[in-house]
Amino acid sequence: MRAAPPSSRLVILAPAALHREAWRALLSGQPGIVIAGVAGDPDEAHALLRFGQATTIMIDLPAPHPDFARRLRAAAPDCGQLFLVGSYDLAEIIPLLQGGATGCVSREDSVGDLARAVVAAGRGEIVLPPTIAARALAALARGEPAGGPTARSSDGGLLEPLSEREMEVLRSLARGHTNKDIAQTLVLSVRTVEAHLRSIYGKLGVGTRIEAALWAVKRGYGPEE
Repeated sequence: MRAAPPSSRLVILAPAALHREAWRALLSGQPGIVIAGVAGDPDEAHALLRFGQATTIMIDLPAPHPDFARRLRAAAPDCGQLFLVGSYDLAEIIPLLQGGATGCVSREDSVGDLARAVVAAGRGEIVLPPTIAARALAALARGEPAGGPTARSSDGGLLEPLSEREMEVLRSLARGHTNKDIAQTLVLSVRTVEAHLRSIYGKLGVGTRIEAALWAVKRGYGPEE
């Protein structure tokens, strides 16, 4: 019998107490999510984290600001940051991604969409609709994201050659696809996709999904504009 996938821990971060409790009540019964706690600021959120466990921090702010994302990234570098936004406006989304956000969810999306985004963010995926993700990555690739990429080979190329399958996975990544999307397109399991991604990160000399996607987009592997 196949074991159920591990649940994603969720920390709800919102300045308003009523908002924190409303989100807790709404998401407590969603499959694949365990509410780890609620917090009013990044320091409180950090106290709820557990080493080695996939965790998403969902941030509900009246006006999401990239400085908040940077502060949260410094306090919890290994966690997915999921910001609630009014709409998928690139002018708002791109600075959040530069600050360290994993993705954004519109307040107009369904509860099911939000729950799936929480789980995906805990896995480190870029959480945006694919068309928006591709446009955001293309915009980021035209400039240098905040903090810059991690160290890689001296000419900015590969540390090791990618296999044909890894190239296919990387192309899908540059198009903003989720691990599930990539698995379905390439007829692979999600775990196999995750293994390919770990190998790709090592060969590119990057540490995050966004860095790998930007590496690909800058070299023409993303969608044509």
